[in-house]
Amino acid sequence: MSETITELQAWRELTDVRMQTSNWNLDIPVTQETMQEIVDEIHRRTPCKQNQVNFGMHILDWSDTALRNEFYEMAVDRDNPTTTHYNSQTLANWLVVFTGRIPTPTTYDYSDRNKDLLYLSLSAMEIGLASHMLIYSAAARGLQCGFCRCLDYDYSGWDTAILPALGLEYPDQVQLLIGVGVASNDIYRTYNPHTQQMVSAFKHQGSKWAVEPKPPQDEYINWYV
Repeated sequence: MSETITELQAWRELTDVRMQTSNWNLDIPVTQETMQEIVDEIHRRTPCKQNQVNFGMHILDWSDTALRNEFYEMAVDRDNPTTTHYNSQTLANWLVVFTGRIPTPTTYDYSDRNKDLLYLSLSAMEIGLASHMLIYSAAARGLQCGFCRCLDYDYSGWDTAILPALGLEYPDQVQLLIGVGVASNDIYRTYNPHTQQMVSAFKHQGSKWAVEPKPPQDEYINWYV
């Protein structure tokens, strides 16, 4: 019984400490060995239909600062009427890029969305499961993560930089970006190693409930008891 209580307490502490993060302390290294441990856990335990894996993971450090900066310039909310909001989640120690993957010999044409929506839905579902495991595997190691889905599919750097680097054909193969690293104490700014400049960071880390609350549970959760 005591073991169960300890495990439950550990889980609650893990969920309490994890938060959406967009400001990073790049002075503290996160090793490739640590990232490999996280990837190994995802590979071993993330549920996938028939274990075929309908998603890809591309894991980038800062060895190519120009490429990392392309993701920062691309991951932007241009619909904001007052200011262009760049997503500094992408400036973490590591960036994990989740992409759609079709585990068959046939090449799937992502430009024709109506061809087979089943594959796209499987990719999205499995990316959700894998990314969920990623953030808690990172949190267990004292790391934080930042989700980013503001992807500008009209960005010019797709064809010249991002797609060739990742070996992809279409921008919408990229489904989700997650920064992984050490959170900074500076909640307003973070460092971009490519430009060697401090840039604005999202300041509501840990308090998104206040600025963007979820709907009440009874609006989307139904009990049949």
